[in-house]
Amino acid sequence: MKAEVRTAMHAGAAGFASSFSPNHSGWGGRPMPSTIATDEELRALVGELKAFNRGIFVMATGPRGTTEFMESIAAATGRPTFMVTVLTMYSKANPERALQYYERCAAALARGREVYIHSSCQPLSFDFTLREPYILYSHDAFDRVKAAAAEARASIYKEKDFRQRLRQNFQNPKSGILFYGDWSQVERDGVPVVELASRAGKDPLDYVFDLPLDTQLVAKLFQNDDQGVAPLLKHPAGVVALSDAGAHLIYFCDAGFGLHFLAHWVRDTGAFTLEEGVRRLTSDPARKYRIPQRGRIAPGYWADLLLFDPATVGVTNLERVADLPGGGTRMIRSPRGVHGVWVNGLRVFDGAKYIRRQSGPGAVIKNFDP
Repeated sequence: MKAEVRTAMHAGAAGFASSFSPNHSGWGGRPMPSTIATDEELRALVGELKAFNRGIFVMATGPRGTTEFMESIAAATGRPTFMVTVLTMYSKANPERALQYYERCAAALARGREVYIHSSCQPLSFDFTLREPYILYSHDAFDRVKAAAAEARASIYKEKDFRQRLRQNFQNPKSGILFYGDWSQVERDGVPVVELASRAGKDPLDYVFDLPLDTQLVAKLFQNDDQGVAPLLKHPAGVVALSDAGAHLIYFCDAGFGLHFLAHWVRDTGAFTLEEGVRRLTSDPARKYRIPQRGRIAPGYWADLLLFDPATVGVTNLERVADLPGGGTRMIRSPRGVHGVWVNGLRVFDGAKYIRRQSGPGAVIKNFDP
């Protein structure tokens, strides 16, 4: 495995990434291998970066990968480390926790160890159904559910023992889980579940698990309060970023987070000036990720440019499309107020459609700064 890391680095990898997140499991609830790997195994793999004197380490840390753990890796390898976890996101259930993580990272930075946090600039919401209730999988009550075929899950949900076990999970939650049992954060057709349950004369948990398997629900869990989120986005230990790329695509779509940042945090709230907002989306992450000749308009840099109207820039609401193999669905969003994208000086998008070319102007980035 160490040899594979070395091979990847020689081929131009940006670094190494892994996960300790308790929310990451495979088919039937089997844990992803990295989540049960020992600390020693992870350190052995990340340690390969030191010999290259380049590369970053990104970790879905969960509660196990503490800021102190990440700092120890930064100290041992001399490489920048990045934390990705809901524990660093603002939550009304624990409003002080996220900022405490940022301050601990700031202390590590003051000691010369680069430990950063991926800062999500938009609310973290999950579209889900009881057929695939991702946000609940980390609770013990769902061990049987994850191992069961989708069609068999409805019968499990009807069991009193299952519901009682889930209530106990909510009363004594594990660290790092996604949903703590606050049903006011869950909506059906735009109406809070607690309100719908009250109308039906039911407890919210019973109301939800009496629903058909494919009923669409939306859970608005983290980063949903501007006053709580703004200090995190402005913190020097953060980097405005997106960690999951195309993962969980049936639940949400965070693509376009930069356009949302310009619309909401620059234009609508005024939390950032336009100049600072652009810097936080371009040169700041390029510097922290060690991506060379990107992020600034300067001689010798790649002419990667975005033309947008500050008055209208943004993204559309979520749209569900069924364009995956086998009729699979995903969530997408489209840009607003964008009038062009240039890659190395060549226009590839005019604001409405992509421009077809015989060969692309871009290149796979294989070289990174130390």
